[in-house]
Amino acid sequence: MKLNFDHIHRGCLFLLFALLSSATAFAQTSVSGTITDAESGDPLIGASILVTGTSTGTVTDFDGAFTLNVPEGAESLTISYTGYATQTVPFTGQTTLDLQMTSGELLDEVVVVGYGTVTQKQVTSAVTSIDSEDFNAGNINDPSQLIQGKVAGLTISKPGGNVNGGSTIRLRGLSSFGGNQSPLVIIDGVVGADLNTVDPADIESINVLKDGSAAAIYGIQASAGVIIITTKRGRSGDAVIDYRGYVTAENIAKAPPVADRETYLSELERVGDLFRSRSDNPEDLSTGAEVRAANDFGGETDWIDEVTRTGISHVHNLSYSGGSGNTTFRASANYRDIKGIGVVNDGFRQLNGRVNFNQKALNDRLTLTLDVTATDRDASIFNPAAYRYAITYNPTAPVFADQGGFNVPESISSPSNTGYGGFFEINNFDYFNPVAIARLTRRNEQTTTVLYSFSANYDLLPNWSAKVAYSRNHSQRVGTSTASQSSLFAGQANPQGNPLTAGFAQRYSSDNRNDLFEATTTYDVDLGTNSLELLAGYSWQEYNNQDFSSGGFGTVSDAFGANNLGQLTAIGLGTVQTGSGRGQYRVIGFFGRARLGIGTAYNLTASVRRDGTSRNSLDNQYDWFPAVSASADVVDALALTGPDELKVRVGYGITGSLPPNNYDYLQRFNSVGQYPQGGAYNVAVGPISNSNENLQFEKKGELNVGLDFAFLDYRLTGTVDYFMRRTKNLLVTAEVPSPPFLIPTIQANLNNADLVNNGIELSLGYSIDFSETASWQPRLTFSSINTRLEDNGEEPDFSFNNNQEIQSTTPGSPGQNGDPISRLVFGADFGGLYTRQLDVDATLASNSNNYVFLNEEEKVLVGNGLPDFSLGFANSFTFGQADLSFFLRGDFGHDLANLSRNFYGQAGNLSSRPIDNLVITDLYQPNITAAPKFSDYFIEDASFLALDNAQIGYTFNIAGESGFRNVRLYVAGQNLFYITNYTGVDPNIRFFDDVNGNGFVDGGESTLSPGIDRRSTFFRTRSFTFGANVGF
Repeated sequence: MKLNFDHIHRGCLFLLFALLSSATAFAQTSVSGTITDAESGDPLIGASILVTGTSTGTVTDFDGAFTLNVPEGAESLTISYTGYATQTVPFTGQTTLDLQMTSGELLDEVVVVGYGTVTQKQVTSAVTSIDSEDFNAGNINDPSQLIQGKVAGLTISKPGGNVNGGSTIRLRGLSSFGGNQSPLVIIDGVVGADLNTVDPADIESINVLKDGSAAAIYGIQASAGVIIITTKRGRSGDAVIDYRGYVTAENIAKAPPVADRETYLSELERVGDLFRSRSDNPEDLSTGAEVRAANDFGGETDWIDEVTRTGISHVHNLSYSGGSGNTTFRASANYRDIKGIGVVNDGFRQLNGRVNFNQKALNDRLTLTLDVTATDRDASIFNPAAYRYAITYNPTAPVFADQGGFNVPESISSPSNTGYGGFFEINNFDYFNPVAIARLTRRNEQTTTVLYSFSANYDLLPNWSAKVAYSRNHSQRVGTSTASQSSLFAGQANPQGNPLTAGFAQRYSSDNRNDLFEATTTYDVDLGTNSLELLAGYSWQEYNNQDFSSGGFGTVSDAFGANNLGQLTAIGLGTVQTGSGRGQYRVIGFFGRARLGIGTAYNLTASVRRDGTSRNSLDNQYDWFPAVSASADVVDALALTGPDELKVRVGYGITGSLPPNNYDYLQRFNSVGQYPQGGAYNVAVGPISNSNENLQFEKKGELNVGLDFAFLDYRLTGTVDYFMRRTKNLLVTAEVPSPPFLIPTIQANLNNADLVNNGIELSLGYSIDFSETASWQPRLTFSSINTRLEDNGEEPDFSFNNNQEIQSTTPGSPGQNGDPISRLVFGADFGGLYTRQLDVDATLASNSNNYVFLNEEEKVLVGNGLPDFSLGFANSFTFGQADLSFFLRGDFGHDLANLSRNFYGQAGNLSSRPIDNLVITDLYQPNITAAPKFSDYFIEDASFLALDNAQIGYTFNIAGESGFRNVRLYVAGQNLFYITNYTGVDPNIRFFDDVNGNGFVDGGESTLSPGIDRRSTFFRTRSFTFGANVGF
């Protein structure tokens, strides 16, 4: 559905006209000078010199020198530099200016906020800024990992060691069920940009807008918070070249414990005798010795070792930047060759290029900016099933059918049963050679992403500017998935049957485009000792996506891969699976903001945005999203002499959540089966969802109270925030009556639930100088968040599926009124585990032909899928030219459902599952043939403290005639150790049920089911890195 917004653009024509029109040049005075450190006399490179109240300015070069053309009428110049006190110098027509700057208040640091920047002193909301020097170090391929644990209230989780997997990002807990639960990402002003379009080496700073008053200016896309990324840019001065590169070795840090040959065979014999002794008909069962002999193939294979390797990766970043006069530029190229721990087909190669260009014209009144980024990524995605079967396969079996030194029965090694690519296979249910899975299945994806943006900023008057910007983020992905004709696991290999259905091939593609046009105008009002900044803007954004997939069984040859789908025998059999889709929606916004500064002690900010989207019905396309916040510096207001800073902040803002789908408010139909007619089967189409024209935006109102403080001459600094928020009109899917259709009920999207969150966040830092060349900077972050579900509809039908895995049969409406949200899948407490408690006297399993579901009275709260609190502890040491840093991170109070234990830690499955965690052998019941049902026995405390990364480096002082500016060498380690009682692979938080094990919500996953540790979780890894940074 499209909206006609053409009339809206007319209101922006005056901005376009102003930006593209030339103006009469003002008379100017050229000012030159140097900016140096007051204590050491060293030049300050990159210090900013601005004509006060305008965007006209420049930066110092590598000698601290600058030249600036000052327009007629200018009254003062503002000089700023990170970590130094900002100075405002009267301008009386002088042509030289030499200035010494002193280390200053943290309040003068620049913070990026929505549609602008402010000093730390002017911040009135909960905003955290992390600069590149404070980023996490080591083997980092995902930009979000740069700030993992660094921002209180921001949780970034990436369980397992999947190099192609994604990170799950949550800010202040859960904000929606069906909408986007990850923060909005903005890269250099491009709203909704893909986080992976920028290489971590190109990022200058990351700012996180945490509360509603800071994020409300982005309206319906900001309910989960906002992450603003600013990339590195060129500066005036001599051109410089920087190289950064490292080599990483990565291997397994944690895999499930499995039995070796002797342990496995001894347990088989013991359990065989145990089962026989407890049976009423022991003569019908084999003796332990017979069971041992039947499963002993004469060898010993470490299957985990067979499907893994040490992944050797290398990363290179080369940048060239500089500028002179009115032109600055920066160009960079990044290459990543990443190898995962999977024995084959695990890793990616990525080439990224980025160019940014700034040009001033028309006497510095017009500033043009162009940014272009192109990324090409070729990924080989390892099949996690190889890991799953590596912990279940017989350790006495060989990898290959004809492998010497093994005692393979003739029934298995006969020519009629060896057509599996030479691999040893036992054609039993759910039992596959893990090496064959790894080598005979393949999945590849090639993704090309281009992000470009252009902006023009024009100073209409010294205190009035206007800006227009346009950007496009375009991503194309082509993927293939194949299984060899010899693959028993995925290729339907059947040497004794019909080979025409053997082999699998699939091709899929997607094309996503995000176009953004924005126009803003800013006016600064001079009120003497006070200040007023006014902002007004308009935003138009359109998202387009297309996708296609087709595949089936019966390939002509493995050599064709997925490139000859027209010859699949599945076409003739009518079993080819083909799908395609297309979507488009728009987001339109009008916004404004006023920022008032009263003296140096008080600041007030108010904003409002009216947002609309084509994803809602005509009557509900637009809504208002206001915000207000204020701060008071108690030190300035009361002239206190003890503390350096005591700034109190209070803010309230309303944000919204974009509907998750294009047609949620319409009645939808889909194929529901086939029916015979006219001698053929025809596709039957039926309703799958009722319409709801009254569907509204989810709206989150959030109150935040904060305190920023500093003592001991700014050596001790910190921030405390307490927030309360309520998300109203939560979109849920429920079963409702469905007249006039024959089926009794049907799904419908309703606004019938609220989420209530509250939490506290703390960030604390200290700076200790042992001497002039030795220092220590520790920093601690803490957060504790609680969420409750209120006013929802009817309780859903939660149950296990036929694999004893937890699932919700009615996704979208968990819980009972008033219950806390920190729960998993059963009933009200969204993050808690509701299941039966272990009772050794009761039957915990059921016959597979007569499966028994849990009764309501059997459900007991036995765990919590989300943490009670999270900690981060960063440490940075300097010793002359040497440096040391390490980072500890922990999540505490959460539990995980260990499905590997539930599936494999059972004596009854020992003959096919040699995991050594045999937990219930004393509970054997002879009348039960299926595996035990899930209980709290498999819920484990997953609290942990991890040494995420550590780094030791040395910077060589060789600048000068050598041609080098700097050289730094370092070694680093990542995921060095975990302290935890959890017996599974990885204790990190599972924010959703990751069915596919890749870290993405891409099909089948349930965001309503946190805390489930699936069998598909990749083994946890540890890496060691050697790197070099060289400047020329």
